[in-house]
Amino acid sequence: MQLMSWMIARLGSRFGLLFEPYQRRVMHSALGRFLDRPLDLMVGLEEPDGTRRVLPFTTDGQLLTDPGQFERINSITFRGYSEKYNLRFEFNVHSVFYPQDERLCLLPAMYLEMRVNPVDRVRWHRPVGPTPSQVKLFIRLRRPQTQITAQPGQGQEPAYVDLSYRCSLTPQIGASHPAATAHPQEERFVEVRERIVSLNPECTCLEDGAGLVCQLPVTEEGSGVKWRLVWAAHVAEPVLEVAHAGQSRPARLRYTQHWSSLEEVIDEAIRTRDDRLALSRRFEKLLEQAPLDGAQRHLLNQGFQNWLSNTFWCQFADDQGSLQEWFSVWEGTCLYHSTIDAEYNASLAYLSLWPRLLAMQLTQWAQREQAHEASTWAYLPHDLGWGTRATGQGYPHAMEVEESCNFLLLLQAYTHWTGDKAYALSMRGLVERLAQYLIWVDRDQSGFASEGVDHAIGDDQGLAPFSRRQTSLAVKRAAALRGAAVLLTIAGDGELSQRCEDIAEADLQKIERQAWLADHYAVSVEAAGPGLLEPWGGAPLGGFERVRGWDAYSIYTSNALLLPMLIGQPPLLEEARVRKDIISTMRENLSRYGCGHTSLEPESIWVSQNLWRDHMARYLGMAGGLSAQHYWDLQLASNTFQQSLGYVDTYINNNLAFHPRGVTAMGYLLAGPRLIIDRLAAGGVYITVDPDRDRPQRWPLLPLADWRAGKIPVCVVDEAGRVTIEGKIDPVIIHGSDPTTSPTSAGLIG
Repeated sequence: MQLMSWMIARLGSRFGLLFEPYQRRVMHSALGRFLDRPLDLMVGLEEPDGTRRVLPFTTDGQLLTDPGQFERINSITFRGYSEKYNLRFEFNVHSVFYPQDERLCLLPAMYLEMRVNPVDRVRWHRPVGPTPSQVKLFIRLRRPQTQITAQPGQGQEPAYVDLSYRCSLTPQIGASHPAATAHPQEERFVEVRERIVSLNPECTCLEDGAGLVCQLPVTEEGSGVKWRLVWAAHVAEPVLEVAHAGQSRPARLRYTQHWSSLEEVIDEAIRTRDDRLALSRRFEKLLEQAPLDGAQRHLLNQGFQNWLSNTFWCQFADDQGSLQEWFSVWEGTCLYHSTIDAEYNASLAYLSLWPRLLAMQLTQWAQREQAHEASTWAYLPHDLGWGTRATGQGYPHAMEVEESCNFLLLLQAYTHWTGDKAYALSMRGLVERLAQYLIWVDRDQSGFASEGVDHAIGDDQGLAPFSRRQTSLAVKRAAALRGAAVLLTIAGDGELSQRCEDIAEADLQKIERQAWLADHYAVSVEAAGPGLLEPWGGAPLGGFERVRGWDAYSIYTSNALLLPMLIGQPPLLEEARVRKDIISTMRENLSRYGCGHTSLEPESIWVSQNLWRDHMARYLGMAGGLSAQHYWDLQLASNTFQQSLGYVDTYINNNLAFHPRGVTAMGYLLAGPRLIIDRLAAGGVYITVDPDRDRPQRWPLLPLADWRAGKIPVCVVDEAGRVTIEGKIDPVIIHGSDPTTSPTSAGLIG
């Protein structure tokens, strides 16, 4: 693959590297993206004539020819050639990840490997000399305001490079953002220690004392001869302020509970290296079984690492001195902590790999409940904080209906997906208050919310998104009320549960009657314009008689349908209409990089919402929407030449860069086999698959895995179209083979 900017990061530990080949640098720090600074990283080989050939992460040396990169979900390999001596150099960085292994994932360390192999030729270059039998490889670092020293190996002690610096806790966004001025923070620094350790004994220091050099044999590919290193970091001081029980509390990275010093991190990283790399590589290979095309695989790999780079897994002391966990996710360049709507999309990763991480956020959102004076009920905030202060909503306005609905749908999905009723039971009061608020917001019993309808899609220039009776929000409200009914039944509140169910059913019929326009659902059923307010500043949106774009095509109509589909809930809207709406919207909203929010603004896209729509289309039995190549083209354009935006969710009129929503691509691994899980179904645990049968396939069923035991079921479609489950743990119904057990006859979307 061509060189492009690429993130490698750790879960919750913040340590991360952003490779920027076009800038000839790496953005680096122990606290990751937005708290990082430029690093000149010289890695490469020394040719027999003394020339240092390097990868494009330094301004020194001569570049290796034909550089490229090849990624997997946990690692990245950079490659370049010495055309003068027919050598191929590779540099691999591996950030180990294995689901539900906290200690493995939290370890603030990465594994590096370098190797050099002979090649027959490098294009039509004529070599100047024979391929040598051994060459010197090197790594050297240069970073502003950083003390860097190298130490050669002594006896049993390996050679290493030490880095020591102060890291600012003031985020550097790189582009203007209103939150940066709305939430000024006094600059604070923490002390950082890092070390790169060579595991090869034949290693010495570079002459400038800022790096290491290792003489390595030139061996055939697959020989296993390589230079192995460990790069570890440690920050002992608090890095976040977290609100808890009415007070702001300093929070340290959770890994400090396991490793109190850099030396302890390095000791464990080295001691467990082989075992943890084996687990991490097994996870990589497992995902590579899935029959994804190249663009889908790139999106999954990139989105996963960008999500990791935004995660904080911390701990703080409560009033009794007990340590409490904290898990939150920055919203990329927005820097909001755990925005509910962004985590709504990211939930496909949590449900696939680590539901507990979603459960922690459900608890944190619930603790930030907001009283709603007019209704006397409650709603939830948009986020948990901004920057390094998770002490209260940072977003400039509330999204009362949107975020309350998202929370209820997430809680319902988590409960049925995992079978864990504890959160539904403990949050009964909150669910009741949110449900009562959502009933209240339909002030005229039209089936559409007319209060609390603001949302975050600020790059849609149409006026319809500001209207009071938005169709997508009405559908989400009905879905959330149905979800609340399910949760309240579990919690024992039958009366309110039945009321929520009855209102949801009646309102869905109203939506069908009012919003359907021959081949699509209207953006809004309120066509009149006077009286609307712009949510960010409250300015009147006057000067027009009708809402611009009220009858446009929108990709959001069925945004609420996917999570209920995952747990086998019956359809909300008429399925035939939903299919037609998806097809019509793909036709009308398509631009170069995907479908816009509405047909009025086709270039105002959010890739994650396109992915969400595509996954839902797969669950509906459709072909799966647009080619992922549209979305991957945007990532390529945004991370080559002078662009370096990581996973970017939006095109030119917004800047949602280095964003966690890219992990929505994890849904490919759910929608491909059309996996449905309901562990609280009336007849017992209900798990089904219904993959396409047009070609041989292997779909790892990640949510059914026993990660501790290393047992991961796989849905296999053979060359004859027969479907079997390898390594089955739970009973799985295979739909589609027998018409009497098809999803349609079972009353399910499949």
